[in-house]
Amino acid sequence: MKKSFITFTVLFISTLTFSQNLTQKVFDGTLNKKIPVIITLTFDNKVVFGNVVYKKKGIPINLIGRIDSDNTMFFNELLKDGHATGAYSVTLKDGIMKGSWYEVGKINGKKLSVSLEKVSETTVPKNSIPDVTGTYSYFYGNDGGSGSLDVQQIGKNKVAIAFNCVRGTPSYNMATIDKSIIELSGNQAVYGSTEYGKCKFRITFLQNGVNVEYVPDSNECGFGNEATVSGNYIKINSLKPKFLNNN
Repeated sequence: MKKSFITFTVLFISTLTFSQNLTQKVFDGTLNKKIPVIITLTFDNKVVFGNVVYKKKGIPINLIGRIDSDNTMFFNELLKDGHATGAYSVTLKDGIMKGSWYEVGKINGKKLSVSLEKVSETTVPKNSIPDVTGTYSYFYGNDGGSGSLDVQQIGKNKVAIAFNCVRGTPSYNMATIDKSIIELSGNQAVYGSTEYGKCKFRITFLQNGVNVEYVPDSNECGFGNEATVSGNYIKINSLKPKFLNNN
């Protein structure tokens, strides 16, 4: 009996350890068949994050996004101050990444083809985030809109959040959520409300940002037309935010 218990314990710990590992893939190729880039992506269920390095400059730019149900990946390039420099919409099949890169923040921005090939795949540990407190944001230029998410961690299993997002031209409609306290489980928190209909979305916290995604058929949140809180945000600081509604 003692031997069986030890065996079970070892198997349980091994399974638990394995479940905390993530897959990381590195892709090498070009944009528009002439701009050499290397993209490193880590896959956390449907969320992807990592960086892109334009070889001529050699400076990594943060990437945050997610995988859709049809295996299309959408992710943003985000600078440390929240400015988005580009967006990728690509598919991944048999190690080949194909699709498009878009210039954000401009109505008629550039569009470049994406062609990359997987050059390596490894397993990396899923690092815990001891405190998610801080301000997260994105800025798509004057035409593209902006958003901010204030977060204060309260103990181990709760966070206070507040959103202030603006759609951009031509409507500048707003999506705002006053200070709300919600449950935190691992690196995810789920907000839900029925004030205006079914409103529910998931916040996935990463080491340097967040991805916010609605639960299917749950986007009746009372926001302005086509305004939204969903998207990719970079963490611009780790300071305790000052909520406008401090109840």
